[in-house]
Amino acid sequence: MNKMISHQLNHILNNKTLGSSELVQLLNSYLLSVHTNTTEIKKTVRLAKIKLGHFEAVNSYLNRLNTLLKGKSDSELINYLMGYSSKENEKIETMFNKVYPKLKKMRSVITLSRSFTVLGILKLWYQKNRKLKVVVCESRPNFEGRLTAKELEDVGIKVELITDAMMGIYVSKTDAAIIGADIILSNGNVVNKVGSKALALFCQEYKKPFYVVTSKSKLSKKKIFKAKKEEPQEIWDKKVRDLSISNIYFEEIEKKLITKIFTD
Repeated sequence: MNKMISHQLNHILNNKTLGSSELVQLLNSYLLSVHTNTTEIKKTVRLAKIKLGHFEAVNSYLNRLNTLLKGKSDSELINYLMGYSSKENEKIETMFNKVYPKLKKMRSVITLSRSFTVLGILKLWYQKNRKLKVVVCESRPNFEGRLTAKELEDVGIKVELITDAMMGIYVSKTDAAIIGADIILSNGNVVNKVGSKALALFCQEYKKPFYVVTSKSKLSKKKIFKAKKEEPQEIWDKKVRDLSISNIYFEEIEKKLITKIFTD
């Protein structure tokens, strides 16, 4: 495996800013680039399972690949890889058609982090409403909200980027909140980037809808989510005696705080 390909794969496996659906898209593109090398595909699937298997969408994708790799037909595997992206875009259109009746009279929305699905929904919405305004929380500690804001601005959408701590001010000024999800637990609760629960609570306080858009690949049989602490240096790289730093990426949002979940 040459250095360029190795760098590309490492970028995917160690990425901390992209959403799980977007990581699967990148992983699928990478596997297409090495589709003639079955050994490399198996190795990539194994590494991705270790590094990204905690994402429900990634896990679902890898399980499907493992099934195809055990089959006798290479063409079935190639057809799956080639058709994956177009099928995912079709899913976003399906979700948009479901959520749009709720959105069509709105002019502004607030979101956070970076969700491939939310980006797709907002771009389709903008095609129908050129006055759409999106408020994006920057999403510490990796600031993936900035990537979201830039991509929306690139297609002409009016965007206002804010700090996470400012969301309480802006929920009252927007018509609704819309987020993606990393996991939909079997109890109906959703797991997403930290800050999502605060956003949901602000929506409850100001009586604003709180929508979740996510593919069925995020459905999990698990009822319990255990938050994991990440590197404290991402919050503050200064060592201070007796100072404890917590850095948590994902949190659980109870279904009672969610107005509606839209899936494909």
